[in-house]
Amino acid sequence: MENENQTNENISKGKEMGQKAYNEAKEATGQAFKALKSLVSDPIGGQYETLKDLGKSNALRAGIVFAVIFAIASYLLGHSFIATALAFGGGSGLYFKLIIFSVIPPIAVFALFYLVMKFISKEKEDMSTVIYTTGVSVIPLALLFFCIKIIGLSDSLILPAIGIFCISTTFLLINSSLQDIYKLSTRKSVLITPAIVFVAGYVSGLIFQVLMQ
Repeated sequence: MENENQTNENISKGKEMGQKAYNEAKEATGQAFKALKSLVSDPIGGQYETLKDLGKSNALRAGIVFAVIFAIASYLLGHSFIATALAFGGGSGLYFKLIIFSVIPPIAVFALFYLVMKFISKEKEDMSTVIYTTGVSVIPLALLFFCIKIIGLSDSLILPAIGIFCISTTFLLINSSLQDIYKLSTRKSVLITPAIVFVAGYVSGLIFQVLMQ
């Protein structure tokens, strides 16, 4: 009898935890779409206002959701290439490596934004701001990866235009974050923006090579 009561209690706690996790995920997704809607209307100048409107906790949630969307897009795109490798005898461990690699670019961008806030920006250190700007910065690349997955690499007309748009938007969003949120001068932001893209890309590529060995 006691075991049965304990089991029912554990089931009840599990349901409560599951419901709480679901509500948190739903709230985070809602805040992310709210931020995305504001950013679409003003993608460059609206970052700071959107951050203020969201507040710290909601900005944190939105940034995490954006980063997760990027990781999913990266995984789905990489899955297409891995499926081909598996057809020729590649190991299933490639999937695990792909999962790891999918989260590396957002982590790299996060680390670089954190270093900017800690050592260059005069703004008070705030992790929610760093996570938010990280998520916003990788969203255009997530869109690019989804488009490549859907359209494929064979389309020689639409895909280059989408690629140019997404990559240039990434640079603009990072530059806007540095100026409007981290309060850097135009000169510093212009120099640091390509550095963030290059270092994050280099680190991601290096880790990819290590994982594929």
